[in-house]
Amino acid sequence: MTEARWRPLAVTDAASVAALLAVCEAADGIGVAVRGAEGVHEDLSAPGIDLNGGTTSVWCGGEPVAYATTCVREHAGPVHRLTLDIAVHPAQRTSALVLQLLDWCRDTGERRHRELSGSALLELHVRTHHGQGWLAEALDIAGYRRERSHWGMRLDLSTRQPVAASAVPLGTVIAPFDDAFDARLLAARNVIFADHWGSVPMTTRTWRHTITGSPHFRPESSFLLLSEHEREILCYLLCTELTDTRTDRELYLANAGTRPALHGRGLYRAVFTHTLARARAQGFRWAVLDVDSTNPMAAGGFYERMGLRRFRTWTTHVHSPSGTAPTPVASPGP
Repeated sequence: MTEARWRPLAVTDAASVAALLAVCEAADGIGVAVRGAEGVHEDLSAPGIDLNGGTTSVWCGGEPVAYATTCVREHAGPVHRLTLDIAVHPAQRTSALVLQLLDWCRDTGERRHRELSGSALLELHVRTHHGQGWLAEALDIAGYRRERSHWGMRLDLSTRQPVAASAVPLGTVIAPFDDAFDARLLAARNVIFADHWGSVPMTTRTWRHTITGSPHFRPESSFLLLSEHEREILCYLLCTELTDTRTDRELYLANAGTRPALHGRGLYRAVFTHTLARARAQGFRWAVLDVDSTNPMAAGGFYERMGLRRFRTWTTHVHSPSGTAPTPVASPGP
């Protein structure tokens, strides 16, 4: 590569990075909605991102050809996890450059770990989809283990009628999301995901930035199952929509959960089928979700029975530079 220049990313790079991601998506061919400039700007402004100390990019001829970011979580717990995001232009995917980026990720991750949470175990996490064999193989070489697999599933709402909405369980009511529920919903989420693999309590700042305060969040397409009298949140399903230029609107079922003591009582089915019915009425073409393959709702065939079919596979790669790793915890259902 000639005249390559390395530098940290800036929020003003959002449009250029979005253009790079569009080229990468076209080459890798997974068919996902590409993050536009607005989405990239949101990512670069996320809690846990340090633009000057935790990002890098490679520029040739005034355009980025690669970048890498490290994002830390606000709560470390026994494990301090840094999430990596890596993209390389298809014409520049040499082993030398990819491994150089991974070396940068390791060194930067270790430095940020020492600065922020030196007493916890460090893990570097990065996800690849089935079209990114070039990155998955490089991660194998760099010492990452393939820790977890996830299925992308979708339903074409325009050609297939969703499964009929289930009866709402006695003593409960379904309500659309409202900001008045936000604090209680975050508290419920933290209880529900307390034993979930890789999960830590979310702060109000992270919750608002990534979930209910995101410009992609669709409150009118997100629903809560409440106890009829106390209005306690028993189950929820929150949805987003990426803003792009495609005419086929895609509703992403982004975040769902059920109180652990209430699993198996049909609460999630009621909220899920209600959400699909509303999505169809609201003009969405696709309902899409990603689910951990060990999740009982996936392994038990719930989503297939609801009409969704697999169309992509994600893999979580994990590296523990310290040489140790925690024992994986089984993932509960929503």
